[in-house]
Amino acid sequence: MEVLFFKDVEGVAKAGEIKNVKDGFARNYLFKKKLAVKATKGNREKLKKLQEKLLQEEAAKIKRAEELSKKIEETKISFTKKSGEKGRLYGAVTSQDIANELSNKGIDIDKKQIALENPIKELGTHKITINLYKNIKATLEVEVNGES
Repeated sequence: MEVLFFKDVEGVAKAGEIKNVKDGFARNYLFKKKLAVKATKGNREKLKKLQEKLLQEEAAKIKRAEELSKKIEETKISFTKKSGEKGRLYGAVTSQDIANELSNKGIDIDKKQIALENPIKELGTHKITINLYKNIKATLEVEVNGES
């Protein structure tokens, strides 16, 4: 049966696609959960409108991500932590710490968006990559100072 997908179904199709699926899968799962509808002429017209709406939403998300990227690149955050003689921190600066500090500055970022392989454990200036949306990234400068 040919169906139009209104929402993403992992491993099957993305919203806006037309695919052939088994009749039982369509009736018992896709239609009941309102993830897809039968591919009729009327529904195809609805799909065109949906695709236009999705394109507008995508453009808006990209624009917001680019604006946020500029704002992040202009921002510099710093932490003061206790450290040893050789510049090693007793604690660490984690992605959650960075997300909280950005939130205090009015930039809401999820800690999962911060590409920090390991917590920062050394004094100095560190450049951190933040994944905002698809291939839009920002670089944040994080300064870690020793406590006197």
